[in-house]
Amino acid sequence: MNRAIGQRGFNAENPESALELIEKPIPSAAPGYVVVHIKLRPINPTDLVTIRTGRIARYVEGTPTPGSEGYGIVHAVGEGVTKVNLGQRVVPFMWEGLRVGEGSWQEYVSVREDMLTAVPNSIPDEVAAQFVINPWTAYGMLIELGIPKGEYLLQTAAGSVIGRQIIQLAKHWGIRTINVIRRAEQTEELKELGADEVICSQTEGRGIGTLMGVAFSLQDVISRVKAITSGRLAHGALDCVGGELTKSVTGSVRRGGLVLIYGVLSGPDAKVRINDLFRQVHVKGWILSTSWEDKEKRKLYIEETWKLLEAKVIQPFSGENFDLADFKHAIEKSEEIGRGGKVFLSSAFA
Repeated sequence: MNRAIGQRGFNAENPESALELIEKPIPSAAPGYVVVHIKLRPINPTDLVTIRTGRIARYVEGTPTPGSEGYGIVHAVGEGVTKVNLGQRVVPFMWEGLRVGEGSWQEYVSVREDMLTAVPNSIPDEVAAQFVINPWTAYGMLIELGIPKGEYLLQTAAGSVIGRQIIQLAKHWGIRTINVIRRAEQTEELKELGADEVICSQTEGRGIGTLMGVAFSLQDVISRVKAITSGRLAHGALDCVGGELTKSVTGSVRRGGLVLIYGVLSGPDAKVRINDLFRQVHVKGWILSTSWEDKEKRKLYIEETWKLLEAKVIQPFSGENFDLADFKHAIEKSEEIGRGGKVFLSSAFA
């Protein structure tokens, strides 16, 4: 039996109502392919965006399964497979399967041999399950920003799982961070991780706009960044919120600086002041899929991310586990404020 979560059609008013627990056949191991028994998979924001926009359900026939990553055990190998063995812990890369509705929110998946990586013995299961989406994104974005040692990075939603990893990696590379958050209780947590400065919209805002439901002032953020950097502003920035907050982000970056937008927490729009465009501030969208298909870049991400995880430079923030069948509660938990870390869908309870 291959338990899976399927999305039966697309209900624009309530996309999650189309999700249901179904059974699929366990895939067979075709030549050059590996069948992986997925044990643990995180619920990532990208998974919920996929479900709620019908990114797959509107184009794939049948009952497609979402899920962007996870870790599992080699269940079967096809003819010609030489790099992995039965029972070995592996992380399959899901983007090829996801395109045709075969994501990680099921118990068995089939991937090409070159679309997985073995898990080092020192890596815990919950860390292995989070190997791709957040660590690769943090690494790739910081590489692209190219912020010199000692200069400042500004990031929004810094209390998120990926925000914490960005803080850890930036500290390791000698990059200073200014971190915008919405809950005051996260301030000390982030400073313990290595955050240099924290701007809390809950305590410092004056109600000119809203950051994910919390009042804040666009100018407050810019003024604080100016004060922190002695007027030089941030060298570059990462924004996963969008909306009005992007104005604060672009206004806090120096002339010619780069802002990478990688999330849509406040909705599908991002606003930029024309004056910041005149200052030649560059605003660019960043999505991990542009790196997945580059074999050399993928090889680099695999090698460097395992090193960072083994050295505990990056330490994923793990939360509760739910059985695959309890996906509705798991999704609700994944969006709770202060949930305590990444929420997982597990096959261990079956």
